Amino acid sequence: MLSEQRDVFRLYLLRHAHAAWPSPGGRDFDRALDARGLSEARSIALQAYTAGLSPEKIISSTARRCVETTGIFLDIFGDLAASYDDRLYSEGPDAYLDQIQTHQSAASLMLVGHNPMIEALAALLPRQGKVGASLAHGYPTAGLLALDFQRPLTVNPLHRGEPALLMTPALT
Repeated sequence: MLSEQRDVFRLYLLRHAHAAWPSPGGRDFDRALDARGLSEARSIALQAYTAGLSPEKIISSTARRCVETTGIFLDIFGDLAASYDDRLYSEGPDAYLDQIQTHQSAASLMLVGHNPMIEALAALLPRQGKVGASLAHGYPTAGLLALDFQRPLTVNPLHRGEPALLMTPALT
């Protein structure tokens, strides 16, 4: 069983939780999570923790709403650390694909980022038709998709991951 796990790379795609609109004159980059976003981030982090998910590496956009979403994950998990990459805010899906390529030797990687990049990856990376219906109305805030890739990993249109789970926040 252990050898099977080494043959699989798990990718987690986490969209940041709901953020407030920028204040007049404020920058999009500085948007904070609002009350709904704080609840979403806590809900999805608790679901992930309860499900036994444990990404080996977490890389987050440096935008405030992603840093706050990541911080809630770190608080709930307690034993995880994150690194931050400006390119996950300022560049397109290629920046995310670069991170996947760079960290493919890890057992698992969580990318915490933004739409439209997260949504584009959720359309590109899973095996054909496996996630589409679940995301027909877009990639939700604080949505978490896990994809399993057989090694060796190559990020190209012919190498697609098998969806392992899709979680959305449970809000009351």
